[in-house]
Amino acid sequence: MLCGGTNEDRAGLSVCRRSPQERNAMNWRTARRLRLFISTAGGLAIVMALGCNSSSPGAAEKISSNAPATTVASLAASSGSNNPGIDLQCAANHIQKATAPFHWSYKKVVPPLTNEDWEADITANSIAGTFIDSSGARAIHAVRSDRTSWNTAVLTLTGPLPASTFALVNNSSAVVRAGTENVNGEIAIKYAIDTIQDTPEDASLIRNVLGTNGFVKGAAWVTRNGCPVKFVLDVEQHDSGGSVQKERYELNVRRPQRRSSF
Repeated sequence: MLCGGTNEDRAGLSVCRRSPQERNAMNWRTARRLRLFISTAGGLAIVMALGCNSSSPGAAEKISSNAPATTVASLAASSGSNNPGIDLQCAANHIQKATAPFHWSYKKVVPPLTNEDWEADITANSIAGTFIDSSGARAIHAVRSDRTSWNTAVLTLTGPLPASTFALVNNSSAVVRAGTENVNGEIAIKYAIDTIQDTPEDASLIRNVLGTNGFVKGAAWVTRNGCPVKFVLDVEQHDSGGSVQKERYELNVRRPQRRSSF
């Protein structure tokens, strides 16, 4: 290879002493990943919305054959896998079609103005919870028999999920399977997420989206179907003017604790 070397790899250089053919191929792959990131983020939002439409049974589970590869891969993992990836659509489906009661806790912090918290107890037929932000607390309440309240509650809980961030890193070199752990009552597969370990090609996409020093770092714990039971993500975006935006996202999906009887 004309291009290589430890120092170049650490610096995340995407172009060095490559032939014109090699540079063209890398530029095409980077552009394709960027288009995939944008289309996946938009696609997830649309699929989540469709999944809330009770008039279209099973729509949240159906993925177009033209969908991005990351989404198709998550569907293929529906039968269970030791390496299913991270599937946010599954989280939306979990709320829409809960088979057992669970508690949903999601927090989003974007200093200095945004500090939001969604908490809800979810069963097959009801959603009861609270959305808290700087303006106070607002109730989240729905019953499945009331289509409008149910759709609104599901979108209130799933809409703020960081779909674009996961689309940026999922199935990339930033995500590494890191064994299994008991998390929130589930034996979960852990994925460590850190864009500092990106390949040069993946690092180029991160720079295009988050700036030269931008990064995504955290971890996700998922079921064998790729459904998150927990994730923690820290994101930094650096713009050309030198300003830095920090974001933190944290999700916990917990089964209700059994009460001891005496």
